[in-house]
Amino acid sequence: MKIELKKISFNERMSEETNCFVADLFINGKKVGYAKNDGHGGCTDYHGDSPENNKVIREAEAYFKTLPKVKAKDFDFEYQPSLEDAIDQQLEDFLKAKEIKKMEKHMVNAILFGVPNGHSYTMIKYKVPLATVPKAILQAKVAKIKAEDCQNGVQILNTNLTALGIQI
Repeated sequence: MKIELKKISFNERMSEETNCFVADLFINGKKVGYAKNDGHGGCTDYHGDSPENNKVIREAEAYFKTLPKVKAKDFDFEYQPSLEDAIDQQLEDFLKAKEIKKMEKHMVNAILFGVPNGHSYTMIKYKVPLATVPKAILQAKVAKIKAEDCQNGVQILNTNLTALGIQI
């Protein structure tokens, strides 16, 4: 079963305990309604936009109940996957892709470091593209960052440095 969110509108400022968003909900390629979360810690809601589409949603809910239980990441319990879980995962994938694009844009003019797949990173910005910074200066800066900041899982996150001849 293919679950998709399209026309996602995410509001970081309104997100308190959960992600605040609204999006069109598609099941198996057909728009069936919408999904939303008010960002206050409650469940993600989803609703069909017609009686026929509500039936498709009920069928999707029933499908997820037939799936095997999943072990919770970093916890010692299993849970039954649900349509809500699939919707929330679609939103997480969207937000992660958006953040990766943002990071890649910054990498042109900055050295980024942090925990891979973490929730934050540090940037050392240059006023010019890294490709125009003398290689020796850039290599020295990378070495300094590695020596001073790369502990406890922190790594240099740039994917463009090796192409510039910089050893990480």
